[in-house]
Amino acid sequence: MMNRRKFIKTMSLGGCAALTGCAYLKVDLWSPFLRSDIITNPEQEQAVLRRARLTWTDDNMVRVLHLSGNAYERGYQHGALLRDEVQRNLTYLYESATRKFHMRELFAEAFERARPFIPEPYMDEMHGLAHGSKLPLELIQHIHILPEIGEWGGKRQIKTVVKQMMNDELGTSCSNFCSFGSSSKGDFYTVRILDWGLHRISKLHQYPLIQVHHPERGFSFANIGWVGFIGAISGMNARGITLGEMGYGNPEGETLHGKPMPFLLRDILQNAESLSDARHIISESAGTCSYVFLISDGKKKEAELYVRDKSRFRIFKPGDRIVDRDNDIKPVDDVLYAGHWNDRMQSVLTKYHGEITPQIIMREVVPYVAMPSNFQNVIYDPVNLRFWVANAANTEERAADQNYTFFDLRAALASNS
Repeated sequence: MMNRRKFIKTMSLGGCAALTGCAYLKVDLWSPFLRSDIITNPEQEQAVLRRARLTWTDDNMVRVLHLSGNAYERGYQHGALLRDEVQRNLTYLYESATRKFHMRELFAEAFERARPFIPEPYMDEMHGLAHGSKLPLELIQHIHILPEIGEWGGKRQIKTVVKQMMNDELGTSCSNFCSFGSSSKGDFYTVRILDWGLHRISKLHQYPLIQVHHPERGFSFANIGWVGFIGAISGMNARGITLGEMGYGNPEGETLHGKPMPFLLRDILQNAESLSDARHIISESAGTCSYVFLISDGKKKEAELYVRDKSRFRIFKPGDRIVDRDNDIKPVDDVLYAGHWNDRMQSVLTKYHGEITPQIIMREVVPYVAMPSNFQNVIYDPVNLRFWVANAANTEERAADQNYTFFDLRAALASNS
């Protein structure tokens, strides 16, 4: 008897010639029943899909996908329920990225270096996503190493291509800040400004997605991203932990032999209950490229900024003067900040000190400090488990100039209980 794996190989090598024309037309080589060792019949598939739910935000602007079960099942739900969107989004991005980088082998090499450091649940989730969406597993894996390639200084020609992609803007240097106490109107807000010119070669901005994960272990969380991407760039978990990050140049010794940033941040979303947990996760994970992270905890109204290079880990707190490399960031009372234009950030956060609200952040702060490559912005209210998100409208219109979508994570979690 021919097993399933051998059958797929035979079909892909032309063994289908042994079948009649009519019989071959009935064979779906991308069927999960051929590819998966977990979902092998329609009954199993329906049981997995019944545990997921697809909705919209209240303004009908952003899809919301509730995912439940183990990692593979959540990946499969994502791929199957949004199959057409995943296929359109990721195939366009992959084709565009490989044209820009001029070599598909680069993605394979990069993924292979990081592979030993990627936890198995994320590998399982990528398998599920590939099977549910009926896309090649290789494509899924290569898409998920793309953010790391964009920050890697190991090959100078890569940085040249990235700069060209960003229209000569250093598009991966984002901005983040936290406002509390005397700087805001008594509230606690954390802001993540993602200046990442990927919309110049992709259609990600056309496929925003809030993934609400209900994992079997760890905390439920909202991954604020895009259809077909399981890594975390922005997000908040049920314990009020929020994410912010930015690329931080190319120090010596930078390598891809470590845990890729999108999976590192997924670890924080699912496993961190406090800043102490976040510090531990970041400092104990093998480093790849150089990053700055701003993580906040709404329960305690605290935030910290971390510098993580391949060989070092530094912690800065509100009130600290941040002196590192060529940066000298002067403190602003009850504010923690860093970004591409630190002088602009200091100026605008001082100007509106004591008046900061989500509306001031949307109208005055973010538009002033966001770069031309501004791709996504998130304003977190982690005390109340709420956030506002905006995405770039097209290749020319920044996220900073778009309307924001409101999302209540607490209500979303209650609706799934």
